[in-house]
Amino acid sequence: MAEKVLRVNRATVFKLRPEPTALLQPNEQVSINAGSTYPLHSYAYADIDGSFNGHIKFALRDRTINGFNTWFVSSLDAQVEADGEVVYPLEDQESMPILWINQYTLLKRRPLDSSLLDSSETVPVQRGQTFQLHSYAFADSQGNFNNHIKFAIRNTIDFVNGLSTWFVFTPHAFVTFDDDIVYPPEDPNAFILRVTENTVFKRRPVPAAELPANERPPASAGTELVLGSYAFADAQGSFNRHIRFSLKYVKDNIFGFNTWYIFDGHARVEQAGQVVYPRPTTPPPTPPPTAPQYSGTPFRLPGFTSTFYTDQPIIPNGSFTWGEATRNATRIPPTRDIVENILALASALQPVRNRLGRPFQVNSWYRPPDVNASVGGAPFSQHLSGRAVDVQVQGLNGRQVANAIMLTWPGGIGIYSNMPRVIHLDIGPRRTWGF
Repeated sequence: MAEKVLRVNRATVFKLRPEPTALLQPNEQVSINAGSTYPLHSYAYADIDGSFNGHIKFALRDRTINGFNTWFVSSLDAQVEADGEVVYPLEDQESMPILWINQYTLLKRRPLDSSLLDSSETVPVQRGQTFQLHSYAFADSQGNFNNHIKFAIRNTIDFVNGLSTWFVFTPHAFVTFDDDIVYPPEDPNAFILRVTENTVFKRRPVPAAELPANERPPASAGTELVLGSYAFADAQGSFNRHIRFSLKYVKDNIFGFNTWYIFDGHARVEQAGQVVYPRPTTPPPTPPPTAPQYSGTPFRLPGFTSTFYTDQPIIPNGSFTWGEATRNATRIPPTRDIVENILALASALQPVRNRLGRPFQVNSWYRPPDVNASVGGAPFSQHLSGRAVDVQVQGLNGRQVANAIMLTWPGGIGIYSNMPRVIHLDIGPRRTWGF
């Protein structure tokens, strides 16, 4: 039988209940030093009612603390090992969604119209403020939260008025994981600005040479931005052949501003995959079929001599692109082995995509070590080797996707209590978690 050990990675407290420390009595907690280890009889991270609020429940072997042998510890502060191998947190069971405030609003203790709440139940927050989350939810067994997001803040130091759990009106905020939006679902009819060649964004619709550097940041071909609105003219006339656009999400602000211009010969606006500006002209006669041409950002991959493009399918005629696997060529794998793993995972994903017949939104594929650590990934995450992906499937939550593919998926399947629309799939050993 494997020898299980709890290893404390940073100074923390053991708790008799899986609650924030501020809600516990002194006799319900005990301080523990970083580096401490404790032989375990057993451990768990969830039961039939769900997870333990981000805690590991463990029973000590052959000893007690203050007369008790069963305690809880934050899963951010400790890990479980069996014969020297980390067994919890397993692959990405710890993840770190971020709540963004997209416009000035109020945090609320209850999901009601602010006029129905006492001033002590609301706290004003500014556009652009962020919170690292322990979890979030948009509904419970009684239904939704009156169009509010319920969220629990991850770190005690960030608690608002000493409290972890709040509500925010859904249209005023959004949740991201690894910089992709995981809630609310993105509007499939939102306007998208697509940059078609290397150029600059501008604060004013004039030639770039007339602008100082802080008014003309670079814009790379292949860049996509979700828009709140766009215009090509106002009451005074056109914008000198420029598109004026405002960004929908505060996370995409450029130099702190959300409204910019771009020359209309270097970009286009799309809606539901169709170009809406500049307005399409009568198409020329269809030329004879040629080899596929890609307009995305070109890049190179280790071990290959050809050039790849961000809009190029990973496998021929596939649904998943190299841009999705490499975060638009900003995360280039350092070895050919990782590239081969990406190819293998795309090959395993495509039959699932075909069978479900729904769009997949890739939230996270290959992650370098620094990125993996910043989003709360497990130390030995399959994402580090390109063998894992976190996705959302249009119209389905993570559990529904898992149920649909459980019998055929060849590797790991994980669902998240703190990101219910996301599912983790990898081509590592067969295993499941979060169910």
